[in-house]
Amino acid sequence: MTDSIAGVVLVGGTSSRFGSDKASALLSGRPLLQWVVAALDAVCDSIVVVRSVGQILPAVEATVSMVFVDDEFPASGPLAGLVSGMAATTSSLCFAVSCDAPLIRPGLVPWLAARAAGGHAAACPDVGGMLQPLCAVYRPVACLPVFRDLVERDLLKLAAALRHVDTLVVTEADILAVDPDLRSFRNANRPETLAEIQRILDESS
Repeated sequence: MTDSIAGVVLVGGTSSRFGSDKASALLSGRPLLQWVVAALDAVCDSIVVVRSVGQILPAVEATVSMVFVDDEFPASGPLAGLVSGMAATTSSLCFAVSCDAPLIRPGLVPWLAARAAGGHAAACPDVGGMLQPLCAVYRPVACLPVFRDLVERDLLKLAAALRHVDTLVVTEADILAVDPDLRSFRNANRPETLAEIQRILDESS
């Protein structure tokens, strides 16, 4: 039986480095959130968007079921947001991503899910010498209780949380097989990086 996969998109950050709401920022005329949702729509069975309480998001469309949930733990970071997202789905696997990764390759999602299928609680890429927990697959039945306990104890580092569950670290060399230019890991977390991503799209069109 194939594991079901839910895409969990975290949009509730403060966007302090960006200077305005990243989810609504436009890339080639479409909100960043729509770029991420469209990528997940192609490969996920459902999508959960985790927002801050009262956060106003741009209108986005998907063909799969999509729900919006408020972060249970306001202003507590991505680990807390992931807990809220995993709690809102019954899928056996979740792919976690932030709203500022518009170049995510859809094929990366099932590829990582296949690596978690051996019973691992998580499959997380290591790119550029750093773990990429917001481009990773998690098994909620194993991760949710552990991660919730960490958040409730104010241990909020997502990368550190991976040490508390059976995590398969996927090397950059392996990732290159499915994402040759590592574009999935390009984040538009500043206006200048959004401009760089726009140039990449313009040059490839």
